[in-house]
Amino acid sequence: MPTPDENRIIETYLENHFGKGFSPGNVSPLEVKLTSEILAFVAKKFERSRYPLGLAIDMALLAQQLSLHDSQAKVIRPNLTKEAIFARYTLVTSRGQTDANTLTLTFNDGQAAHTVGIRKLEEEVAYLFVKLKRPGYPSAYVYNTGQWQKYQDSLLLPAFRLSETGRYRLCIALIDFALANLTSNTPVGREKPRVRLFEEIVRQYPRSKQKGERAGCVFQGIAAGYMIADRPHLSFIIDKTRTGSAKQRRIGDIDGYSGLDLEVTAEVKDDELTGTNMGTEIGEFLMKVVENRVNGLIFAVAADQEAVEFIRSNNALVITLNNLLATVEHWDWRKQDAAVQGLIHYLAHVEQNPDAVSRLLQFIREKDPAHESLVHSSPDPVVS
Repeated sequence: MPTPDENRIIETYLENHFGKGFSPGNVSPLEVKLTSEILAFVAKKFERSRYPLGLAIDMALLAQQLSLHDSQAKVIRPNLTKEAIFARYTLVTSRGQTDANTLTLTFNDGQAAHTVGIRKLEEEVAYLFVKLKRPGYPSAYVYNTGQWQKYQDSLLLPAFRLSETGRYRLCIALIDFALANLTSNTPVGREKPRVRLFEEIVRQYPRSKQKGERAGCVFQGIAAGYMIADRPHLSFIIDKTRTGSAKQRRIGDIDGYSGLDLEVTAEVKDDELTGTNMGTEIGEFLMKVVENRVNGLIFAVAADQEAVEFIRSNNALVITLNNLLATVEHWDWRKQDAAVQGLIHYLAHVEQNPDAVSRLLQFIREKDPAHESLVHSSPDPVVS
């Protein structure tokens, strides 16, 4: 059975041909028989050729389009023959100098000539199955419609014999057959999306000084997690907050190496940078960036335009909290989780602060109770 969403798509599709609010009535036993024969023929062909399914819909809707101008086509015509079809509806055999290989018919009602063909109808069929998420139907409508002559007895004639109601019921039956026999490409996904934890931490986790935690350690851990996830090809040297980089032969708070080469260095300031405090906050760092000809990053809560331009002129970029959030929002779950693991590692093994680890794990428990880090959760987390 079609889902409610599929039913809406099918109803809209058929409304375009039968009119909004069309209500099919009862059909005769002959129409039931004709419909069953068409379905049986399509089913027999289906394993090797799927396009007859679409052609059957095309033929029914072609007759329906003609019925808008020919009242005789609205009722059942049990004795209709192929010869009578092409006597009443003129077959278009050429377009200019080009032979027409598709099925296009013209009906003259005495006042005007009305021409309809299956090429556009087949395009709509292909699009219908795209919307129904059934990619197994062949969308080669040029080829599909060029095969119509093979199916005059099996599809064209019975479709034209049906009444308007019979054609509607045939279309429903054919589409139901397609839904049952064409594999859906509905992606397999989680019933509940995984929590994108790193952006939750950047957005909501309290960074103000907490009991037992050094000021700025959380922000430095966030920066470390970001760098580890964003540049997994580099090896990082990171130390505790308030540890002089010069003593550790570092340039910034976080130095990223490729072998012997220093590729990037980052300074972390859990504060706002302005034109008036740049010199004291980041002046020495920027001087080392320029001297060592290395890419520099500065993580800051915020930065005014003067600070941004000055930092940029010294071979460095500033990453504010807003910049950081805008970036990680577009990271996939695995990359975000790598950043979370980097943050946990920093607090546990660099800061070596069990209080900071315990507080972070409590936040993770509230946001994502199934997160793997919680298997280590205890009142007194073990740190190295």
